[in-house]
Amino acid sequence: MIRLNWRYCIGVLALLSVCCSNVLLAAPPLSEVSRIKLVNNNHLSQKVLVVSAYNTQKFVKDLFNVIKHINESSQLSGEDIVKLHIIPGSGNPIPALGISAQDAEKYVEVNAKFSSSDIWMQDCMEICAAELKGSGKLVSAVFDSNRGRGLARLPGVLADMWDLVYFKNPSNAQSHGDYGGNLEVTPFDDIMVAGNTITAPAKKFFEDNGYKNRMFLGDTSWLTVGHIDEYVMFIPTSWAPGGYSVVRADPVYAFELIRNSPDSDLAKINSSDRDFLLRVKKVLVAQLDDPTAGKGTREGDFIALNYAINDIIEDNVGRMKQFIRNTSKDYNRDFEEVSWPTLFEGSGTTSPRRCCAYLPGVVNLLVVRDHLIVPATHIPSFDKSIEARLKAQGNKVHFIDDTPYHNSMGEIHCGTNVLRDPYRTILTREQVEKVQAVRNRFKDIHNDR
Repeated sequence: MIRLNWRYCIGVLALLSVCCSNVLLAAPPLSEVSRIKLVNNNHLSQKVLVVSAYNTQKFVKDLFNVIKHINESSQLSGEDIVKLHIIPGSGNPIPALGISAQDAEKYVEVNAKFSSSDIWMQDCMEICAAELKGSGKLVSAVFDSNRGRGLARLPGVLADMWDLVYFKNPSNAQSHGDYGGNLEVTPFDDIMVAGNTITAPAKKFFEDNGYKNRMFLGDTSWLTVGHIDEYVMFIPTSWAPGGYSVVRADPVYAFELIRNSPDSDLAKINSSDRDFLLRVKKVLVAQLDDPTAGKGTREGDFIALNYAINDIIEDNVGRMKQFIRNTSKDYNRDFEEVSWPTLFEGSGTTSPRRCCAYLPGVVNLLVVRDHLIVPATHIPSFDKSIEARLKAQGNKVHFIDDTPYHNSMGEIHCGTNVLRDPYRTILTREQVEKVQAVRNRFKDIHNDR
């Protein structure tokens, strides 16, 4: 009798699943495409993509556990199942997950045609949709950011594997501003939100292909990486006006939590950050009586920098909301704005520059159905605050340690990508309108009293 090694069997099953789970029609040529259409966090996830490199294996294992939980807690089956699509760094990544053959076959795909140790999955592409001329039908597509480096060929490989319409960035600058993390879109409105670090050729490409007068450019020039997803994100929310919440980074709220956190909470974080934040806390407390406390010290400069950053974020989010009102012609729309505690480090106290997240940037998250996969800050008051606010929105929250990404000025959204169904959504417009009608009726009743 021939005995097969079980790890080998798991690997074969995972490799086969790549070929067998995507029986798609050939992608139409660009001559039949009228525009590019970015998908958003409201579209249902089909595959979550990640690179299993030497330094991300634990993260990938944690991510798999969340993906499995999402599938099983929601009892997903058939085409609803969310797969974890792994780009291997080298060899077979399945054994490092420590999972059963059944779980590997059901929830995992290993890309058999491409490998890389470049972990920045969001940077190389934006997985999106294409609208066909005449019919208006949407088909899955990919925008190749023309970034280069280790993942340079991946967008083309996936286009061939999954029959995606293939768009390529006309800019050869390989600029951070053209990466996928700098290209977001609002649910329902289809308004593109990008950072002003986007190159002129890429901006013109999107304007010429569906987003003329529908693109808001926020200020990302003060950031080292320069991506809009470093301080703003959109989460589908049925009871929010427009059907989504605007999640924004909020340094002032972070300082409030630190000032009110017991020292025992701050003692649980990384030692170097812990000692510094304990000193920051003392200055914050002192500033309640003396606003000049800590001036000229490292702690005082850090506080001043983050207050200045908070002003930048508030201004940009405010301008973005007004742009959305004007573009959608919904001039009186309110927004559900959710502030999440985030701190930045960088240069300058009044004019921030070369900044990045000091603690894991929680806004840089991954949305999978009604689940949010968020970088763990390791500060109890931060994580509890985020979880409470998300649960109030009807979301399930999963915190993952994303240290390999954070230490290189990125987070979970930067290190993952998602193939989403361009037709199927978490919320429908009809659902949102029904909830809004109930809310408006409730307001009318109480305003009449």
